Amino acid sequence: MNDDEYNELIVTLAPVGNDTLYKEPFAKYRHRAKQLLPHFPDCVLEHWIYRHYSDIDDYSFLDFRKMRFEKEFWDKDKIYSDVNSYRDNELLDGLGYQLYERYDPSWLQKHMLEHSTWPVPIIVFKNQDRKRGRDGEAMGTPFHLIEGHLRMNYFREIYRREKERLLDSHPVWKVTLTT
Repeated sequence: MNDDEYNELIVTLAPVGNDTLYKEPFAKYRHRAKQLLPHFPDCVLEHWIYRHYSDIDDYSFLDFRKMRFEKEFWDKDKIYSDVNSYRDNELLDGLGYQLYERYDPSWLQKHMLEHSTWPVPIIVFKNQDRKRGRDGEAMGTPFHLIEGHLRMNYFREIYRREKERLLDSHPVWKVTLTT
């Protein structure tokens, strides 16, 4: 598959009606997308590609065709120290305060506080080659957060304020690239 064909793949992955009130249901999308990315777990398809299609260009340079996913359970200390992002983690630390300060907590905030973990695994990329983003900015190491920024913000805030409240381990989708 050449670059033009890969770009067509990215366009074809768009949910019908994306960014409208008439977005196709995930079940219908899944049927079509699994033919294009058969190695993507359903959870990853739904919570990353389907829900955040407008932003997938941020990581399409990694080549979706080469991505492999492994669901693992990581210790809370490993998550806090090893999952990073661009610009010294400003994307992971900017919204966490809301968890304790909002007078009308969102469903995600309630879930994180009640269950002491996230509702679906975050997606992290094993950045062993110290890759850079599309704009040349250094990606986080040793793991770069691809999806789950708000969940990670809340996790990091709980970790800093009341670490013992968090479960000892949490589900994570680890992404590696095949050669």
